[in-house]
Amino acid sequence: MFYRRLKRILPVVFALRQRHLAFLVCAAANEVSESCDQRGDSLVKCTAKNQFVNLGNMRKGAEGFKLEVSDGLLLYYDRFSFYSQKVVMALHEKNLAFDSKIVNLIKNEQYQPWYLFLNPRGEVPVLQDTGKIIPDSARIIDYLEDNFSNGDTPRLIPMDQGAEVRQRVTHFRHILQKAPAGMLTTGAMLNQHLLKNPKSPFFAPIRKALANAEKNSGKHLREYAEKNPEAKEILLKKASVREEQYKQLSDEKNFRDVLNQVHTILDEIEAELEKHKGDKEDWWLCSDRFTIADVELTILLIRISQLGLEHIFWSSGKRPCIEKYYERVKARDSFKKTVPGTLVLLKTILMSQAPIVFGVVAAVALVVGGAIIAKKYIA
Repeated sequence: MFYRRLKRILPVVFALRQRHLAFLVCAAANEVSESCDQRGDSLVKCTAKNQFVNLGNMRKGAEGFKLEVSDGLLLYYDRFSFYSQKVVMALHEKNLAFDSKIVNLIKNEQYQPWYLFLNPRGEVPVLQDTGKIIPDSARIIDYLEDNFSNGDTPRLIPMDQGAEVRQRVTHFRHILQKAPAGMLTTGAMLNQHLLKNPKSPFFAPIRKALANAEKNSGKHLREYAEKNPEAKEILLKKASVREEQYKQLSDEKNFRDVLNQVHTILDEIEAELEKHKGDKEDWWLCSDRFTIADVELTILLIRISQLGLEHIFWSSGKRPCIEKYYERVKARDSFKKTVPGTLVLLKTILMSQAPIVFGVVAAVALVVGGAIIAKKYIA
């Protein structure tokens, strides 16, 4: 009852916010690629020649730069971002406390000068650790491993289980990083007849908004490139990539090529999981411990499930080991803290509402609130 009511309400809110929502979805849920997660990308040095950005230099160049004050770890991120979710899950797996700042993609904060000085590509996540700024999910996780792995902070790359386990973790992390998550998401939005039972955040109004927004994503990036000369070259290259991606993935044949890339990765994952018998029955992907390879795999499976592509990749007996793995990993505390629910999505949209829809917001709050009360006291 609760979710049926929510699904009836969401289209009204989405319709009123379609102009702003379209770019939110385009930016938050549909990453082309992180520069440093796309191995071989000529833009791998997008942010700095070195791994860390010096904040002193940044303050000199960023007019109105508003660096957040934090004594510990501060994560700039978006809850629905594929790459942000990798870092969030890793932080929770390592039991690390951290502050967070949501980069408001609805307001295009990722392309404001202050954020482009954190990451000139205008991508989330970015980690701030006192005087250091670390962009890119892979770099962030490596930084956490190198600097926060002792006592109650477990390693995600085990160092005490032998070279074979480390090599296995590294291998699977590497092949999972090659998964074309952005192209998978874009292609799914442009070939929606292939989807079955999509989940939050990919409800029908969002899918429609995203498909429409893809047509103009290059145009928007070019506009921001002109407004931010220091990041102009990077943003123009991103615009060209987005335009070419839209052109290619509008063709179902090309999207099926993307699906085949994911099939190849998951075939190897399934083969590895099939080996886990006997005393390895309770193993995760590479050992009895949950590793960075498991984080990579989990976030990919989440995206596939949310898009409504489970029926292509693992359900109905296609890959039973992966299906079992996914059901098991959903019980982990880090999973629950990483994946935002439908109410979080609704709150994200409502928090960006213009005055014209405040009346609708109040009505939504009343209906949703009533549903929550009913669920709590009647169910």
